[in-house]
Amino acid sequence: MNQRTHTWLAIRAIALLEDSNGPKGLIKILKDNVKGAAIGSWIPDLQDSKKGSGDIDNHVFKMKPYEGSNKFRFIKKRKALFDELGQERKVCEFLDDWDSVLGAAWWNKAYKAYPNPGQHLANRSMALTTTLIDQLILGDKKVAALVPGTVRFSGNLDDNARSRAEEVATYCFMLSHFVADSNQPCHCDARLLSGYSNGLHKEMEADWSRTVGTYFDKRKYLKNNETPNKILDEARAIDAKFDIQFSNHVPDLQAKDPWLEIVNICRASFAVASVLVPPGSISYKSKKKTSFEKIFESADSDPELLIDLNRMVMHDAVLNIAILWKNLWSKFS
Repeated sequence: MNQRTHTWLAIRAIALLEDSNGPKGLIKILKDNVKGAAIGSWIPDLQDSKKGSGDIDNHVFKMKPYEGSNKFRFIKKRKALFDELGQERKVCEFLDDWDSVLGAAWWNKAYKAYPNPGQHLANRSMALTTTLIDQLILGDKKVAALVPGTVRFSGNLDDNARSRAEEVATYCFMLSHFVADSNQPCHCDARLLSGYSNGLHKEMEADWSRTVGTYFDKRKYLKNNETPNKILDEARAIDAKFDIQFSNHVPDLQAKDPWLEIVNICRASFAVASVLVPPGSISYKSKKKTSFEKIFESADSDPELLIDLNRMVMHDAVLNIAILWKNLWSKFS
């Protein structure tokens, strides 16, 4: 996903938390800093932020068949995955409607991602979650006034060492980037066809960016002097472009921790990629280019597939960001 889309998704997640009567302290931190901290949502894509971690390793969870030992560890059957994701996620509904190619044999096979340790979507999300919890514990007086509970040693901290709301919000926006990317099917598929330069991936994200429009383009957004309420309303207005309807309910984290939650989301996204381009149609090593248009304009494709795909990915990305943020705050409730 590109800068516009990441910015909109994160800001829309703030609006969703607000609409669902979410944690007021968290909403205030995010909303008060919705302009200045928004850069966090696109920082992970900037080259300077990748020093020491490679160009793309911290953005992916690309899965492929696993042939090693203890295969059972890397099998997640359809029903188990759907149960762990819960009913709020639209990806389950999407797969129910459009999966006519992934049979029991596909779901019973072991799949594993092979990114460098500490650099993939689940690990980065877990690391940022832990960092944010520590930031909230070490928050300055303004942050401490918003976070439930008391930190008894806070008086011994140098004021300059304590986290400011601006920092917390920026790291929340950074977390949103990795959560959102876990909903992009190409980030979770190890086939070369899912590479950014191959067509499908880049064209899919360009289509989303065109739909989001220019309001959240950084060249305009960084000059934006509108109120947080106006910015959130602009984010809500994008729903109609994707034909999204939110239930204004943000469920609790389904899995036992953020790492496993992101792994489950990535597994579902991998299944979506395998529905869009069936496993039998192209090998993992094939260098054949597969464009966005060829998939969705082929004679046997239903045009509703693209509409449902875009609606599902955008809905779930917003919801999942809100879920991960809400889970942070739950540690203090």
